[in-house]
Amino acid sequence: MGFRGRTVAALMALTAVTACVATYAVLEFPRWNGIATGTAVWGNGQTQEGLRQSEIDKLNKAVSLIEKRYLLPADRNRLLDGALQGMVESLSDPYSIYKSADEADAYVDALQGAFTGIGAELRMEKGAVVVEAPIRGSPAERAGLQSRDVLLSINGESLYGLSLSEAIAKIRGPKGTKAKLKVQRAGRAEPLDLELVRDRIDPIAVGSEVGEDGIGHLFINQFTSETASQVAEELEAMKSQGLKALVIDVRNNPGGYLQSVVEVADQLLEKGKPIVQSEYRDGQRKVDVAEHGAKNGERYPLVVLINKGSASASEILAGALKQSAGAVLVGDTSYGKGTVQVHFNSELGDDSLIKLTVYKWLLPDGTWINEQGLKPDVPVAQPDYFLAWRLPRDRVLKLDSTGGDIGNLQTILSGVGYPTDRTDGYYSEKTKLAVERFQADESLPKTGEVDATTAQRLEEKLYSIIQDKTNDAQWQTALAEARKLLESSESP
Repeated sequence: MGFRGRTVAALMALTAVTACVATYAVLEFPRWNGIATGTAVWGNGQTQEGLRQSEIDKLNKAVSLIEKRYLLPADRNRLLDGALQGMVESLSDPYSIYKSADEADAYVDALQGAFTGIGAELRMEKGAVVVEAPIRGSPAERAGLQSRDVLLSINGESLYGLSLSEAIAKIRGPKGTKAKLKVQRAGRAEPLDLELVRDRIDPIAVGSEVGEDGIGHLFINQFTSETASQVAEELEAMKSQGLKALVIDVRNNPGGYLQSVVEVADQLLEKGKPIVQSEYRDGQRKVDVAEHGAKNGERYPLVVLINKGSASASEILAGALKQSAGAVLVGDTSYGKGTVQVHFNSELGDDSLIKLTVYKWLLPDGTWINEQGLKPDVPVAQPDYFLAWRLPRDRVLKLDSTGGDIGNLQTILSGVGYPTDRTDGYYSEKTKLAVERFQADESLPKTGEVDATTAQRLEEKLYSIIQDKTNDAQWQTALAEARKLLESSESP
């Protein structure tokens, strides 16, 4: 049975990523009115409306000094935007941002519809552009971009020190154009060089299928304003196909709207069960519970697939299902984002906006997983070739060459069924013979060297293998766990 799925009309989670992104896995939701605006909280715990006169005087003096003494003419609007940007950056919170009126328009546009780019969720961390997760089926995923990769440059231009919007402006581009990324990956001494071809990104947020054994696979790629209704439709469709147990896949899901994930969890839990706690800055907590519960009380044995790209709202769902429904978590430790952001897009009096972290979210039992993540009950690593990246196109890989790209080639060769004698990054004679065998089987010139044509064919073959669920170790383990739970629930 093939996947049912629906393209989301609105990509409602910061898709600022170069045509990429749904955003740092922010838990965003319609503007919340429970926070006082224009109120500063000082170190002594007291509040004060706006700036003191002495602080206003200081800012005015700085502006005056710049205008009178700085070498070049200064733009007053840019000075003000810079001051606000500096305020937000001083919070040292990668999820709080300021957008000028000009940037805000592009930012809001990025929240809606399909877009063109590389297809990766991005965020800023200490001046660096960090990948949160690649979007399924995107150029970023096909090139091997991974969660927590740091993007150093695009087409030779450094990205370090830029604002997120500035970095995105450089990374995004027309369909069919090339984006040459230099990427720093944890555990590797040398940066990777990845070449991607930008494409139209039109993500499918929700899809499902049911196997002959009654085990359903429901994947949720984002938590948009439409996700809950889509999940409801998919559940009904799966029930009509004989659903008996359910594997929910939130791998590489960077998050989305808080209300969306609450509504999704409500459909899977018993009425009254806790979903998530919210803790405000004064220490008070609010608990969201399943208000309606599973339709007609129909609940199923649950397994949830997570990985290091599962963040924020997807972690809320996984944690809620584990603690309130006994779900088994399978895969890798999740990302670990335990805060909630809100957009304030009218409080500044113009078209600029501020997005601020306003509270923590906690698991039903009160655990805060920020920077820790959810640990799977059944840890499963994917085969090495799932971590391979795009082969270079600007040079030929051949006998006696060395380096990370050769090690990556050897991993790919093994993944597509042409193993070599080594994986240490030395292009050995047996590596050459493996390439020749592959070329012969693919009706390519039998050179034993990897040029752009051979590289493209290798990647296409590997991508096909990765997309085959029989090669997905995490899915296969989740399927086995679902069968165990199903057998246990059906036993007398």
